[in-house]
Amino acid sequence: MSVRDSSEASRAAAIEPFARWPGLLRLALDVLGGPIIALAYQASIYAGNMWACGHNAKAYLHVGAVLGVIGALIVTADSWIVWRAVGRGVEDEHGAEESRTRFLALVAMMVGAISLAVIVAQWLAIFMFGPCMRA
Repeated sequence: MSVRDSSEASRAAAIEPFARWPGLLRLALDVLGGPIIALAYQASIYAGNMWACGHNAKAYLHVGAVLGVIGALIVTADSWIVWRAVGRGVEDEHGAEESRTRFLALVAMMVGAISLAVIVAQWLAIFMFGPCMRA
């Protein structure tokens, strides 16, 4: 077996999990996970702001931010792991499962990074303004 054959065999082994539903579900969760986490964090801010104001518990809002950042980092890191597993790169000459998986992993990384930036921006607003400040 030549070096080229062994690299092609390892590539085929790396892409095989993403040809069936568990791998496709993982990719879908990576793509949708970041925005869902960011929206859930925003909902927790809206839901918890009045309670935090009434109980003078600003730390409650920071707990949600930390959980949101951790969740967005996990989703982004998982999509990076998938992208590395299927061979890194951005070429899509053949349009096969390998190209699709790489594309979805790259999209998931970008969406996860944007979602992380949204969560951090909302968290910065919590640092700047108290829970009882309203316009």
